[in-house]
Amino acid sequence: MASSMTGLGLGEVQKDGTVVVVELKSVNNRFLEVSCRMPSFLSRYERKVREIIRSRIKRGKLYVTIAIQEDTDGVLDIRVDSKTAKNIRRLLDELREATGVREELRLEHFLKFSEVFGPLRGPEDADKTWENVREALTKALADLKEMREQEGNALVRDMSKRVRELEKRLGSIERIAQENLPDEYKKMVSRVEKLVRNGEINEERLNTEIVLMADKMDVTEECVRLRSHNQLFFHTIEEGAAIGKKLNFLLQEMNREVNTISAKALNAEISHLVIEMKEEIEKIREQVQNLE
Repeated sequence: MASSMTGLGLGEVQKDGTVVVVELKSVNNRFLEVSCRMPSFLSRYERKVREIIRSRIKRGKLYVTIAIQEDTDGVLDIRVDSKTAKNIRRLLDELREATGVREELRLEHFLKFSEVFGPLRGPEDADKTWENVREALTKALADLKEMREQEGNALVRDMSKRVRELEKRLGSIERIAQENLPDEYKKMVSRVEKLVRNGEINEERLNTEIVLMADKMDVTEECVRLRSHNQLFFHTIEEGAAIGKKLNFLLQEMNREVNTISAKALNAEISHLVIEMKEEIEKIREQVQNLE
């Protein structure tokens, strides 16, 4: 199933008075890139968060936000680091002795050192919380993938419709080119007659002109290849999974064939159809940029 690279996923887990909320936002990107925001006490689990995401998502720029909400009755999520505070006291006493300052130490002196405060949660709290984070992340990924697949399916329907339009115009080009053959044949005869006028024939020049004119008239090979590319486009879509890069390459080949038909076109109606086909291919290319 095809997936878009844009979407939003939310996952929430409530256990033991703690609420873990994971939010995933995904946008287009050439490769997979993950940006994480989480409480500092969970930072050692960031690698695991990335591993879980990479196992489920192949392309896109993902913004991960992990929030922890607790019923703490207004208690701040910080604590006094008593050991650090005592060490700071010792250093300040040494400084007073070394400088001969007689001023008594006050609380405000300690507040100048942010190190006296530390996170309320320790490593044991992180281990306990991580299981809830993992569960919430799994839910968020499922939610994100569902949204990406819904949008991806909408993109596939639109692109399939446009490729079918390419097929219709290709059929018209083949019909017009076939109908145009008698007139082009007459033009070829006329040019050949000019080359043999007055009984003088440059066989090398004559053969070259015939080959060039015949090649200019015939777009059969390009039409066959383009129709083959169209069928491969449909087959690739049916494969699902990460198809964006493959489709993008295929569109380059389709555009190349259309450009060649345009260069060979000897008919105004064919030229107009080619312009319409190039517009459709460009619209499909824009849609493919959104696929994983």
